[in-house]
Amino acid sequence: MSTEIRNWDVVAKALEAAGHTSSEMYIRAAALAQGKLDPMPTSHPEAPYSISAVAG
Repeated sequence: MSTEIRNWDVVAKALEAAGHTSSEMYIRAAALAQGKLDPMPTSHPEAPYSISAVAG
């Protein structure tokens, strides 16, 4: 398991414990923790690339 997937798993579990399973962050964290594609790859429609993709 990669570090990134492990980190998303920690986030998903923390949000589950706090009862925030309907939040967009939980939906994203749960998907990424399962190795699925990011359901929200951009933060805004006018920003077609994620910050990490253009920061490199």
